[in-house]
Amino acid sequence: MHWGHAVSSDLFNWKEQPIALYPDDLGYIFSGSAVVDHENTSGFGVDGKIPIVAIFTSHDPKKEKTGEIDVENQSIAYSLDEGLTWTKYEDNPVLKNPGFRDFRDPKVSWDNERKRWTMVLAAGQEIQFYTSKDLKSWEKLTSFGEGIGNHDGVWECPDFFQLPVIGKSEKKWVLLVSINPGGPNTGSATQYFVGDFDGSDFILDESFKQEMEKEHSLRVDYGRDDYAGVTFSNIENKDGSKLFMGWMSNWLYANEVPTEKWRSAMTIARTLELTKGENTFRLVSNPVPRTK
Repeated sequence: MHWGHAVSSDLFNWKEQPIALYPDDLGYIFSGSAVVDHENTSGFGVDGKIPIVAIFTSHDPKKEKTGEIDVENQSIAYSLDEGLTWTKYEDNPVLKNPGFRDFRDPKVSWDNERKRWTMVLAAGQEIQFYTSKDLKSWEKLTSFGEGIGNHDGVWECPDFFQLPVIGKSEKKWVLLVSINPGGPNTGSATQYFVGDFDGSDFILDESFKQEMEKEHSLRVDYGRDDYAGVTFSNIENKDGSKLFMGWMSNWLYANEVPTEKWRSAMTIARTLELTKGENTFRLVSNPVPRTK
């Protein structure tokens, strides 16, 4: 399990690059995210070069086979040439497993208001929030998810970001949580939650909570083939929307799809926006417009 790499100038045509991150003594390279550390908070930048820092889950297959619990821990790597080559941090893992069998998929973003990093991480049937000043040392803030939303499958691949409400003067925070199984059309799917964030706790919006109770949970998509999508870090469209890209498959049949050189694909990139109707907030997605 590696991290691949592809580049694009228009989000439609992609060019494959060499493998970015290979498995090591800590295990396979599972899902995560990457950020541009403009302020060099990590200290990885040298000679004026701005580091890109990848945060990923190290998954130990040996421990998995023996039935141990602490199979998954969080590690980092950095690049000084815009992602072409990577160096793994010598003191990995930076966040050790506190006792969850499923403890993975860190999504990190810069909290400009508080001048620190925020991480959301899937831990069992909840999403945990962490903070860091340097991407190396992490402190747990709080957890979200108990008794909320769909719990018919494993919670994984979270994302957390703020969006302006279309036509309004307010902003809200959106938490994405992928779940497998438990989708509305069986198999994999992604649910979302809307609320506020005080720097520590994510508080579900009351109107959204009431609407969610009617529908059990609200989904990014109601089809089968968009899963584990995350937004692009360090990029915000002029209207405040986020760029979003997912995995075009479903764990119901992902390993059964015939292939020669590749299996599965990514979805086209989309924009995510937030609107407010009569009852509550809704997440809206549209394909990214083509550019010449």
